[in-house]
Amino acid sequence: MCYFADMTPLAIAENIANTPGFPQALLQGSGKGYPHIENMPQGATIWTFLLLIGTLTGVAILLYNFNRRFRQVVQAFLQFFSLNQFIREGNFIQERTGFILYTIFLLCISLFTYLTAGYFNNITLFTDTGISLYFKILTGYIIFFILKSGMHYFTGFLFETREAGYLIVLDEFIINSINGLILVPVLFIATYSPSAYIYYTGIGILALTFIYRMIRAVAIGLNVSQFSPFYLFLYLCSLEIVPVMVIVKVLSGNSQI
Repeated sequence: MCYFADMTPLAIAENIANTPGFPQALLQGSGKGYPHIENMPQGATIWTFLLLIGTLTGVAILLYNFNRRFRQVVQAFLQFFSLNQFIREGNFIQERTGFILYTIFLLCISLFTYLTAGYFNNITLFTDTGISLYFKILTGYIIFFILKSGMHYFTGFLFETREAGYLIVLDEFIINSINGLILVPVLFIATYSPSAYIYYTGIGILALTFIYRMIRAVAIGLNVSQFSPFYLFLYLCSLEIVPVMVIVKVLSGNSQI
């Protein structure tokens, strides 16, 4: 009687284990075969949470300490003709308001790139993942924007269009700063309730502001007598459109976006 009592559970277990499609991990004790519910989305980690809180803190500091200058930035973004008046108020690029806004933009655009690549299963640019990958993306963006601004200043010096070069750099600085603020709510949704819709929305916003910036850059170039239409076209293609296309191509890779 004891023999059959000991052998019956083993026989049942062997029959179940030999059933096609049965998860062997249930019998091995690893727990991998058990149904489970993912409590948090893949992108929701401690460091992403702290990063998002940091961006909100930066926005709060701007609204509390630099409210007047912040409103001028928004006005310069919405009204192109107010750009010259904005310049007379000071060098925005070197101000604390500009530093905070552009820091928010760099943090947000890097996180959006990281989350988008992860959501569409296309983190193939680097071998690592997580926060180390995020910092590599952030470093890449910082180097890219520094080199791009340097090329604007260099071409302005080379072709004696320093004023136009500075205006284009400043205009891009302002638009990117606003882009960072726009991306903050998008990132919160993308982190804690990810969907293809929210990522396409973020990409669409960046595309629209890029087109908007191109139109403003053309307006700046046309207001400078030294700019010929051919040079303006060549200038925008080489320093604006081509770099963006290269970045999109490198980051997209084999993505299913």
